[in-house]
Amino acid sequence: MSAGFVSPPRTPPASTEPATGPEARDGDAGAAAAALGAPPGAARQGALAGRLRRPDTAPRAEPWAPSPALGRAELAWVALAGVLLAVITSWPLVLHLSSRISPDLGDPVRAAWQVAWVGHAMLHDPLHIFNANAFYPHSLSLAFSDSLLGYGPTAFLGSGTVAALVRYNLLFLFAWALCFVGAYLLARELGLGKIGAAAAGTAFAYAPYRVTEAGHLHVISSGGIPLALFLLLRGYRRGHRGLVLAGWLVSAWQISLGFTLGLQYTYLLALLALLVLWRWWRSGSPPGRGALPVRRLLVVTCAGIAVVAAVAVYEARPYLKVAHDYPTAKRTIREVKAYSAGPAALLAASSENRVWGGATAGLRAHVHSKNESVFFPGGLVLALALLGLAGPPYTRRLRAGLLLGALACAVLALGVGLTGAGYPYRLLYDYAPGWNGVRVPGRVFTMTTLCLALLAGAGAQLVAARAGRRRERRSPAGLPVVLGAALAAGIVGEGAGHLGHPVVPQPARAEVGLPAPVLDLPTDGAADRVWQYFSTDGFYKIPVGNSTFDIPAVDDLRGGMAGFPDRASVEKLRYLGIRTVVLHLRLPKLPGIAGYALPEPRDSAAAADKAVAGLGVGRRRVGSIVIYEIGPGPKALH
Repeated sequence: MSAGFVSPPRTPPASTEPATGPEARDGDAGAAAAALGAPPGAARQGALAGRLRRPDTAPRAEPWAPSPALGRAELAWVALAGVLLAVITSWPLVLHLSSRISPDLGDPVRAAWQVAWVGHAMLHDPLHIFNANAFYPHSLSLAFSDSLLGYGPTAFLGSGTVAALVRYNLLFLFAWALCFVGAYLLARELGLGKIGAAAAGTAFAYAPYRVTEAGHLHVISSGGIPLALFLLLRGYRRGHRGLVLAGWLVSAWQISLGFTLGLQYTYLLALLALLVLWRWWRSGSPPGRGALPVRRLLVVTCAGIAVVAAVAVYEARPYLKVAHDYPTAKRTIREVKAYSAGPAALLAASSENRVWGGATAGLRAHVHSKNESVFFPGGLVLALALLGLAGPPYTRRLRAGLLLGALACAVLALGVGLTGAGYPYRLLYDYAPGWNGVRVPGRVFTMTTLCLALLAGAGAQLVAARAGRRRERRSPAGLPVVLGAALAAGIVGEGAGHLGHPVVPQPARAEVGLPAPVLDLPTDGAADRVWQYFSTDGFYKIPVGNSTFDIPAVDDLRGGMAGFPDRASVEKLRYLGIRTVVLHLRLPKLPGIAGYALPEPRDSAAAADKAVAGLGVGRRRVGSIVIYEIGPGPKALH
């Protein structure tokens, strides 16, 4: 374990001068916080230490409590708690890792393919990772949606569809656990005790808005943000090069998971860097407890920034190329407006939320995109956050910063729906690099949730501290701990939703090893996610897939298959080099397409009965699939 985690903070000796000002009145709160496991002085403003020194030797005070010591036992318990919460809230998924997925057969199935492909490409073709097997013959097809590049190494072990499913489910559980652990550690570093930090971690991971995004692995995989901030803050405060480097590496990893959160986290890092530099310039010395060892950390800081920049450039280049080559990949303001919302969205919860779904139905009726723009963070989280604004353990500046961050990100999450002209989000869309590629502004609410979670942790800490101060002999000694556990359980209960665990279909044995490229029918955005998942068994080329924008050539292919098998459709397949067509007569229930509520796709049975004589096509039926082998023709694109 790194010494930066377990060593006590370096605290210079205080003078004997009496303390004055509002900080001197925080003694009772500080004693209560210490009894609850908070770091020394967690309930005081960080400026107190500076005011007790001589003006000519005092460094500029920090706007938060001293860096706490984190023992190995605490870190182990936090990690265990994160895993247990992830298992409990997704139960019984852990019992069906190789057969089911949560919450539906939509984006999670595609994400399973994405992670599997990235790992496969890293091992077999690392220079062309973004040239995925889907959307043949288009290049850079991995950039047609978020890449999940950072999860690629998890696919080095195992192959095939079952391995892809197990891998996805483990990453699904890992994402929830990391959100809890990351927010807990950041809250501890900012001055909260164990109870408050546990509430903050729970609020960030399981607030109602977060559970609404359960089907988007690239959105719930945000635990790297608070974890990286914790490592950077702790490393710079303690002058620990290992922690600083780890913070930058985790930042790079978070950015590598995709454009959705990577863009806003990059802007957050830039904003925080500007604030640090401005404070440094105003004070004339680096911020921190004592003189920051600038020279010792300069090299590792430059190296870390270089890694983050390299990852950001590597991740951005294919997306910029796709935006240039495919006009439909550019997000028009009209498309952004379709995923924007008015202020009602801030108090609207998903219809699947057990606690707030019915209560907020009236507000939800005013939200256009009900799956992407319902942001209610939870009544208990809001109440605790408001209480956290009232006083210690955070300083006034830190409370103001978290409140400002929560409000600013909440306004931006509404997109262009807040005002008729679309401002202030329109400013980002028009002038800030990268933001004109964002389709769903609501994902910015992830940052709002983090700010509210940190404030809610402070509120929970105050509640527990008050319970500890008022404890009498007839009260149980563990009352603050019990109260903190109850608050955390209440936060988890607020976020509880009806998460499904459907069985994931597996390809029939007859589908394995067919001559590629292979086209599965029917084909559209919903079904193509499943066909992408099937292709993880060998990563054979497929001409279709699910993307976040319309591709004219793919739409043309889909339209040309309406009469399959007929001469026009067969000639189109030959021209594109498609060698095999698999017609599925039965499908699982897929989200998003009303016609697939029934297990039998429309027109599939009629297509299977069509004659193929004279088309140069071989046909055989195996169970619920019909396999067509497309013979060679005189004209071919490939």
